[in-house]
Amino acid sequence: MYIRNCTVFCLLVFLASPFIQAAGESAWKEVVVDQGVTVWSRDRSGRVLPELRARGQMNGELFHAMAVILDNERSCEWVPNCTESQEIKRLDGRTTWVYSVTDSPWPVSDRDTVVKVVAETIEPNNKYRVLMQAQPDFLPLVEGRVRIPYSNIYFLLKRVNADTIEIEYGLDVDPGGALPKWMVRRTARKTLIETIIALEAQVARTRSQYQFEVKLLTEEFQ
Repeated sequence: MYIRNCTVFCLLVFLASPFIQAAGESAWKEVVVDQGVTVWSRDRSGRVLPELRARGQMNGELFHAMAVILDNERSCEWVPNCTESQEIKRLDGRTTWVYSVTDSPWPVSDRDTVVKVVAETIEPNNKYRVLMQAQPDFLPLVEGRVRIPYSNIYFLLKRVNADTIEIEYGLDVDPGGALPKWMVRRTARKTLIETIIALEAQVARTRSQYQFEVKLLTEEFQ
């Protein structure tokens, strides 16, 4: 069943149960609470960027929020630092491949990424997940841009009531290239909070839109 173009962000994850610590992994640590959003972090061996998770509540209907996330044609309206996003392949209504570009401040090169986007049911009528996993070799490299070699990102949407959603946003990324460790860590934490706040604002701005997409999602997942 056709669902509108899938979004990308800066970048999605395989989430099992939240905050389960496997052998040899660092513990999750709360690092900041801002604007009603809590961010947790844990270090990953050999990575400049820790794995991050942010959670908060937002106003909106669940399938409307999912339709916004899955609309890659408009993702740059709300995804921080997004300058380009386009669907490049579609398998079905739940699975697409998307190419996107993230702006970086000079003298850092812009990052681009190709991700496989999969939408899935976790608990029928209650909890759904959108996963975005890097496929760096899917397209040739683009001159002047650094291809992100690894990313697993997710949006986990849980229905609190008809007008409220609990949202968890996870980011596990290797940005590629040479970047100052302090800059990457500070920017990543800020981006998680900005993304959740911006998603809520986009849902509010598009309240009278996406009726067709919401209908398709409802039929697809219920």
